[in-house]
Amino acid sequence: MRKISAVINARLSSTRVPKKLIRPFGGSTLIEIALEKLNRMDFFEHRYLAVADAELIEIGRRYPNVEVLVRDPASIQAGVNPPSVSYAHFLKVPTEYIFIFNPCQPLLSIELIKKAYDYFQSTAFQSYTSVIPTRDWIFDESGDCLTRKDPNNYTTNKGEVFFKAAHSFHIVGKTFFAEHGYLWTWSKDDPHLLEIDPNEIIDVDTELDFAIANSAYMLKQDFDK
Repeated sequence: MRKISAVINARLSSTRVPKKLIRPFGGSTLIEIALEKLNRMDFFEHRYLAVADAELIEIGRRYPNVEVLVRDPASIQAGVNPPSVSYAHFLKVPTEYIFIFNPCQPLLSIELIKKAYDYFQSTAFQSYTSVIPTRDWIFDESGDCLTRKDPNNYTTNKGEVFFKAAHSFHIVGKTFFAEHGYLWTWSKDDPHLLEIDPNEIIDVDTELDFAIANSAYMLKQDFDK
C-alpha cells in the first residue's frame, strides 16, 4: 500500500466569487460541506485543511479528524501564483503521495473519492488527475479543429472520445514536486487520467455556478432523504 494523505487547499481571496467558501450554501458552506466529507475519509493516512486565512483556520479546527496545515500568506494571494509558491506546504505532508481534494465541487461523493483511492493503490503511476469524457468540438488558437477531422460528423455523441480535466482531485508525488517545483510533466500518464462520473461535477467558478450548484446540492439532499 502506498501511503497517501488528502489535502484541501483553501483561501478566501477568490476574485471571481469573493469568499465563496464561507458564503451560505445548501444550509451550510462549501468549505464545511467539503470538511465534513474529509473528516469521514478514514482511508487516508492524514487529512489536512491547508489555509492561511484566520477564519478558515478556525473552521478547520472544528473537525477532529482533520489537521490544519498553515500556509504561507504568499501562497493565497489573489490571482494565479507559481506552483512552487501555491503548494509549498506540500513539503510538510509526511506521506510521499498527496491527494488534492477540490472543496468547490459540493456534489462529489465520498464513494467517488474512495474509488479513486482504490485505483491509485492498484496502479503505479507517478501522478493522476480526474477527467470526464467529451466529444465536443475543440479548436486551437489558429482555428484548426483538434477533435473533429471527419467532415461528415457534426455530432457530439459519436466519434473519437477525448478527455477534459474535471478538477475534482489530483494525486501528486511529494518528492517529484520538491525536486522540480511543479506537479507533473504533461507527458503521457503524467498525469495519468482517471475518469470519473460527470454527474458529480459542478465546479463553482462564477456567481452563476454558485447559484446552480446550490440548487443542485439542495435537490440532491432531498433525493437522498
